Amino acid sequence: MKITDVLSLEMTHSDIHCLSKKRLLESLAGIVNTYLGGSQEQSDSLFHRFIAREKLGSTAIGDGVAIPHCRAAGVTRICGCLIKLDKPINFDAFDDEPVDLVFGLIVPEEKNDEHLATLARIASIMQREDSRQLLRECKNNQDLYNTAIALERAN
Repeated sequence: MKITDVLSLEMTHSDIHCLSKKRLLESLAGIVNTYLGGSQEQSDSLFHRFIAREKLGSTAIGDGVAIPHCRAAGVTRICGCLIKLDKPINFDAFDDEPVDLVFGLIVPEEKNDEHLATLARIASIMQREDSRQLLRECKNNQDLYNTAIALERAN
């Protein structure tokens, strides 16, 4: 599954301010929930699912990138959310590098194969130094979205 299949401009956010991993996951859950038109209860549920996944091990993949993800009941398709933070935060990464690029994924409970393929696709793009640099240079949501789509097409 391609990034273009899971990411929209509405789910792309540049220069978000978060002071911690917990606050980032809370913001991510809120952004996704708003996009999906859910209730506060659903937002809280998403947040707890992100936290539960992080307890299994950090979703930071190194070099300042994290791909937090969770499964959610009632979600009918994979949703992606790209966030560039205004300042890097600790994300318990194996390389001890703080994270400033986040690609969150929310996956329907039954879409395991698509979930893994999408994670692999995002990771392959985000692991490239030139891709990370281009994303970090973006100044607004539209630029971040356009860059992500261009990186997808180039790979």
